[in-house]
Amino acid sequence: MLDLIARDETHPVIRWLMTDARKRADSSEFLDAFAHELRASGVDVARITTGVPILHPQIFSFSGLWELGQGTTERLFRTEPGVAAILSNSPIGIAYEGGGPVRCDLTAPAREGEFPILEDLRRDGYTDYIVHSVPFADGSHKALSLATRRPGGFEADELKLFEAMIAAVAFNLEVQALRRTARTLLDTYVGQQSGGRVLEGQIQRGTGETIRAVIWLCDLRGFTNLSEALSRDALIDLLNCYFGPMCDAVASQGGEILKFIGDAMLAIFPIGDDAAKTCKAALIAAARAQGSLMEENERRGNTGRPRIEYGLALHLGDVMYGNIGSDTRLDFTVIGPAVNLTARIESMCRQLGRQLLLSADFVRAGGVAAQSVGTFSLKGVGADQEIFAPID
Repeated sequence: MLDLIARDETHPVIRWLMTDARKRADSSEFLDAFAHELRASGVDVARITTGVPILHPQIFSFSGLWELGQGTTERLFRTEPGVAAILSNSPIGIAYEGGGPVRCDLTAPAREGEFPILEDLRRDGYTDYIVHSVPFADGSHKALSLATRRPGGFEADELKLFEAMIAAVAFNLEVQALRRTARTLLDTYVGQQSGGRVLEGQIQRGTGETIRAVIWLCDLRGFTNLSEALSRDALIDLLNCYFGPMCDAVASQGGEILKFIGDAMLAIFPIGDDAAKTCKAALIAAARAQGSLMEENERRGNTGRPRIEYGLALHLGDVMYGNIGSDTRLDFTVIGPAVNLTARIESMCRQLGRQLLLSADFVRAGGVAAQSVGTFSLKGVGADQEIFAPID
């Protein structure tokens, strides 16, 4: 039996939430430790979940799930049309609206129209389930649920503890959510690797390092004419249908998308100990993008929409990877002669009637099967460059 929370003393769980818990920035680590603290204080909890809607282009909410004897797992709920309907018939949805707490006696017979999750909890042997709304400083509300398998459910002093600790739980969840949001926004707008560096504090102008990388540059063909001929929504749809396969292909092979430059995309594949392996990964990504866009063009042809025509170049070289810009507006990107050469090679795709061209450095380092399409003088590049096309 827990001691009731007295006015002049802080419960050990709340004390932990306001001190040591703050050091646990990782959501899963926090939830696991939180469950341990509750059980160490005599709370017979066997299941805990947190629900936190987050700012993300594809994910609606993040949820942590701890179960006794099974540990902690993370669950991401995608932004889909059915999410609103699911939440409308869930105690979590009530919590997100600032309502509750909602407590359900799982030993009672099932009722028509009850929350669907209750059937699952009964089947797993839970006897009591309570969901609290967790208020954040911005006026939004998140969710905390707790369940037990103890006969008779939670005791009165446990319920009082749950109510008393919500403010301290909110503090921790908000810190974790802010960090997750910052990382999500950096990953979305800067890139996963670059975003990680920025979050670690690499934000001074002019700081960076020279790295060896495969450079990927793709560019949409005929964009000026398309922008004049298509409506705004049709043009945005075309760009998304073009950038989507390109981005997915690069990410699938460990590449880093650095930026969109109008209708062009710049990405890199940093080289570790095996340059040939990295080159082959970039070539696989290029093949995947080509295959996806071929299928997309078939769909577009069947619906009378304009085809997506593009050029793509792959080169290998040294680049400066870091911050450039002004004191208050920075871009974490790559610069250097190798990037310029990649752009010049890509510009040859239209002239040579090719979707994909490779530099001589890329072909040599990767040991890939390729055929020379000629040697050319490229604008802004000192020496003539031999350009290659991959052999299928």
